[in-house]
Amino acid sequence: MTAPTPPVPLPPASKARPRPSLGELLRLSLYLGLVGFGGGVSVLAIIESLVVARHGWLTPKEFANTATIAQMLPGGAATNTLAQVGLRFHGVRGAAVTYGGFVLPGALSIGLLAWAYVHFGALPHADAFLAGLNAAVVGVIGAITVKMARTSVVRLWQMGVVALALLLTLVGQAGPLEVAFLGIAGGLGWDLGIERARLLRFGRKRFQPAPQVGLPDEGGTLQHAAGPESAESAAPREPASPPRPPGMLWLLPAGSLLPGALMVLLPMAVIFFRIGLGAYGGGFAIIPALHRELVDTALITERQFADAVAVGKLTPGPVLLMATFLGYVKEGLAGALVATLAILTPPFLLVVALSAWLTRVRSRRWVRAALRGLTPAVVGLMLAAALTLGQTMKTGVGLSLAAVTAMTLIRFETVNPVALLAVCGVVRLALHLGLGL
Repeated sequence: MTAPTPPVPLPPASKARPRPSLGELLRLSLYLGLVGFGGGVSVLAIIESLVVARHGWLTPKEFANTATIAQMLPGGAATNTLAQVGLRFHGVRGAAVTYGGFVLPGALSIGLLAWAYVHFGALPHADAFLAGLNAAVVGVIGAITVKMARTSVVRLWQMGVVALALLLTLVGQAGPLEVAFLGIAGGLGWDLGIERARLLRFGRKRFQPAPQVGLPDEGGTLQHAAGPESAESAAPREPASPPRPPGMLWLLPAGSLLPGALMVLLPMAVIFFRIGLGAYGGGFAIIPALHRELVDTALITERQFADAVAVGKLTPGPVLLMATFLGYVKEGLAGALVATLAILTPPFLLVVALSAWLTRVRSRRWVRAALRGLTPAVVGLMLAAALTLGQTMKTGVGLSLAAVTAMTLIRFETVNPVALLAVCGVVRLALHLGLGL
């Protein structure tokens, strides 16, 4: 009599993927908002370690695709990525929770610093420290620009896009959205038109595989295998309009019918909302347009503007939060709230509206072509930003600090830009106290 055959063990039941609650997403976003110094790809790495490795909410491939889509749109890459994570699990409500949770710590920090700046910023020692921060920010932008150019500006026509974007921004007073559309049109026209015709003349039926390209967010790169990036659809084209006076003056006729506070806050909201539509390059690309709207119209001084950019980089969260500082300096708490909401709303709305569509089209040829034109345009905007902020450096000390910062970040990839900002501020303060420079 044969022994009974032991039963074959059943395969273990597959474990369902955990689904985060709104509370978990809020706690995660608040934590990232507290530790998210440096911005860009460095914060994306922290998000991936938590969302993929620790919690298992997304697979590595899903996260790579999510980060790719985030960098096709204006706004910070980390902010947009978290908004997409919330959107995936809890719809618009989840996106609002993750987006707001991430920016809240930085907004509160900048608001507190803006209050201190208004009350104590005129002190000589504070002025010297802020001058060091400003110089370091110019170096940070320069380093980011060089990194983006190395990976993205490899063809002669792309160099032309960089030069044209720089010229239109500084001389033609074009906004970031107009420059972005210029780059997209150039990429589509060259890669899908001129380049295609040239290749067909040589009997080649397909394009060669696209090279690695720089992302329009603080110089990071992703391979096309993980999902090509583009921002061709990041914002609707602005309708044609007749020439208008500079700054907020064009809104004064309508504003004259409103109460006194709204006469200032409503035009301010329109300015920051419109500029938020073109907030590529991690937010640095909007610096020339903001400078033109606020400084050239004497609403903010040159030094206040430079200090706002420095504080925006020094604190956690996206650089776009420099709008909080500018709003507070101009109109106090109400101005800070209006400016913050106005500049952060366009990227959020575009993430909610376009994420699903961009996920479907991101691998198409015209998307890759658009990105190859967009990224050089962003490089031109970043160069314009560095030159605009460089106007505040009146001495060789500032230029030296900016150069050292740029070379350090280019040479050493792991150095945190926030640490360099603090070091430059302390060095500039020490030179002021010790040598009177």
